[in-house]
Amino acid sequence: MTGVLFAVWISFFDSYNFIYHAKLISQKNDYKKELNRLKTATVKNNEFIKQLQNPEFSGKYAREKFLMKKDGEDIFIIE
Repeated sequence: MTGVLFAVWISFFDSYNFIYHAKLISQKNDYKKELNRLKTATVKNNEFIKQLQNPEFSGKYAREKFLMKKDGEDIFIIE
């Protein structure tokens, strides 16, 4: 009888009960998903950094995103 009461107490009423462990497992899975998302973003960013080493790409990117221009170019903004 004491063993059964102890098992019930540990399983449901203790501060580390089944519900707490279920929340921890859910949180662990969420962190794994976030880690995979961040790893994917890191790979994309590293590829983008490699592309920026190319002067033609970096010039084109600067002209498109930051409205910079080469000598003799005119910029027309179409919205």
